[in-house]
Amino acid sequence: MGYERELLRNVKGYVPGEQPEGGRIIKLNTNENPYPPSPKVIETLRNLDPGALRRYPDPMSARLRALVAERHGFAGPEWIIAGNGMDELLAMALRTFVDPGADVLAMYPTYSLYEVLCKLHGAAIRYVELDEDFGLPKAFFNTPAELCFLTRPNAPTGLSCTRDEAARLCEGFPGVVVIDEAYADFADDHCMDFPQRFPNVLVMRTFSKSFSLAGMRIGIAAGHPELIASLLKTKDSYNMDACSQAAGIAAMEDYAHMEANAARVKASREQLRAGLLEIGFSVAPSQSNFLLARWDGQPPAKTLFEGLREKGVLVRFFDTPRLDNALRITVGAENECDALLDGLRALLGK
Repeated sequence: MGYERELLRNVKGYVPGEQPEGGRIIKLNTNENPYPPSPKVIETLRNLDPGALRRYPDPMSARLRALVAERHGFAGPEWIIAGNGMDELLAMALRTFVDPGADVLAMYPTYSLYEVLCKLHGAAIRYVELDEDFGLPKAFFNTPAELCFLTRPNAPTGLSCTRDEAARLCEGFPGVVVIDEAYADFADDHCMDFPQRFPNVLVMRTFSKSFSLAGMRIGIAAGHPELIASLLKTKDSYNMDACSQAAGIAAMEDYAHMEANAARVKASREQLRAGLLEIGFSVAPSQSNFLLARWDGQPPAKTLFEGLREKGVLVRFFDTPRLDNALRITVGAENECDALLDGLRALLGK
């Protein structure tokens, strides 16, 4: 009927991975953790005071922020903000630090939500295409914008630029650099120390991947207190509900459980990569909990994606330039990875 804003008329919303209901599905399409969260999280939610459901939650998520600050070596919670998943924090960064009509820098290919959020905000995303090995080209370091999304490790490639490259960008960039570390717990290193080195840097993390809490929607960002104070102006009044705060606190208090699960995923990742290479895929070493498996043979990758789906195995296929010959595959439990490889062998007659 034409009631929506003019800004929205050419915006296609973000399309998340398929979330099937029921049936025996092996779900390797949305980078969820195959292992359960800490038993302490389950116990905390089971024993949650019913009174917490009728009262408003802590609007500042103070305890969760304090635990995150302590874990990562920050002086206090004023260096941390919590959000309803990291996606909310990404949107808040745009609302806080980018004027409508201004430019936002990102690499391509990368997390497609960035472009959607920019369009919803009325900002222009400026992509700089990654080189043939999916590395950062020189142009990325000298393209001006009000904000930059540096995805490390990057999705959907699973690769990371070096810490030196990240530091070089942060030193020279004129605006705010958002380092998206959604997958950092599966990587060899991270940049969580950067906010104390660079006043223009925000490092964001999610509890959806390594903490096995995708269903709870918990994200955090670390940055100089001036940046965090600005973000607090634009957050929703009660953006973290009582259950999410309680789960996040319990997860932080059992950090070793997350680290053990991440180690299991990393071990399975190497086994899965070896299996895909044996079949004939080209698979770069990943720093995340997924693999980008490129396929230049026949049938094409899209046909393999559809054939796996018919066998009850979901992976991700992106019908976009530079990705339309690849499958993004979440590292699942051992039996799930075996079923995926068996399905591919059957489709390829190997």
